[in-house]
Amino acid sequence: MQGKNGSAKRVTKTVILAMLVIGMGLGGCQGSNDAQTRELPQEKARAEVVVNAVKQGAIFKAFRAVGNVAPQDYARIIPKVSGRIAHIAAAEGDKVQKGQVLLQIDTFDYEWNFQNASALAKQAEANMNMRKRDFARMEKLHTTKAISDQAFQDAKTVYEVSRFTYDQAVAGLKIARRNLRECTVTAPIAGVVTEKFVNEGELVSPQVVAFVVMQMDEVKVEVDLPEEAYGYIAVGNQSHITVDAIPDESFTGTITKLYPTIDPASRTFKVTVTLKNPQLRLRSGMTARAEVIQKARGEAAYAPSGAFVPGEKGYFVYKVESGKVNKVEVSVGIEGDEVFEILSGIGPGDLVVVEGLTGLRDGMAVKVTNEALVRQKEESEGPGAPPATPSTDDTSGIAAHTILNVTAKD
Repeated sequence: MQGKNGSAKRVTKTVILAMLVIGMGLGGCQGSNDAQTRELPQEKARAEVVVNAVKQGAIFKAFRAVGNVAPQDYARIIPKVSGRIAHIAAAEGDKVQKGQVLLQIDTFDYEWNFQNASALAKQAEANMNMRKRDFARMEKLHTTKAISDQAFQDAKTVYEVSRFTYDQAVAGLKIARRNLRECTVTAPIAGVVTEKFVNEGELVSPQVVAFVVMQMDEVKVEVDLPEEAYGYIAVGNQSHITVDAIPDESFTGTITKLYPTIDPASRTFKVTVTLKNPQLRLRSGMTARAEVIQKARGEAAYAPSGAFVPGEKGYFVYKVESGKVNKVEVSVGIEGDEVFEILSGIGPGDLVVVEGLTGLRDGMAVKVTNEALVRQKEESEGPGAPPATPSTDDTSGIAAHTILNVTAKD
């Protein structure tokens, strides 16, 4: 009996030891899982970001607007007389000189009217001369009291009526001569025939537009600029123009007109840019995009505008150092469309986050996906394009594809 009790106690101790070993093993596994769980948030905290290096070079802010190419001058040709078209001497696309014949109206009726008016004028002249002689004779008789005052006044009235009739006949002759001359329709300006609305044999009248002639050796583009640009634009400045119809080429124009008023509804004002067009590549109606610089600096530190986050006192950026981001407040100068000038806070060569800004915090560990490419580019190109001129507030350091000779203000 005692042997059985001793055996039972040994079995119980063995079971307890086995349970303790299993519990310690499970506890060890649970501890390992807890450690892995604690490490996962740290791995997740390494947000992936895209960076860009701060560069140094020319920077500018430009006003951009869209307008249409228009001729410097144009004329709608409307015949001054009615008639049937006998001949058309110009077609669409033809270059014409001032005074060149465009169409000829049949002259038969107008020649007859001219001859009739000429005969009436000669008849009126002969009658006037006869009445003038009669009046001179009656005037002498009246001086000697040979005729009454009534007879003298009647002779004077007849002479004056004949003179007025002659003047009327001369006026009719002039009108007939002009109408005959107007049967030949000529170009009032030199240019290109852009539209023709009539054909030979058709009837035309002073209410029908026959041709449109545009002077295209010089063209203009009118654009609306925001009110804030008014103080930076002046007549004589040059503007960079591109047209959708010729995408691979740009044109340089000169501001020739600055409208003196600002539209109170749109808060914009009109600017006219004139361009030389000797080869007639620019055509009326083309969509034109004008670019006028407001501010420019020949040498400046700058970074992509997407790196700048608005803060309470201005802007801040996330600078990447040793795998972490540091929140840095910066002072900005020229705020261009694609890049901002950096006055203080960071400098050329520093890496700033341009993508992946959402959720970033100061001191957070990050994984830069393009750092090697950025560093390789920096080593091959340097911190930025070297300025073409000394560091001054002008546009002479702007590349040739931008606007030249502008009024630059800081």
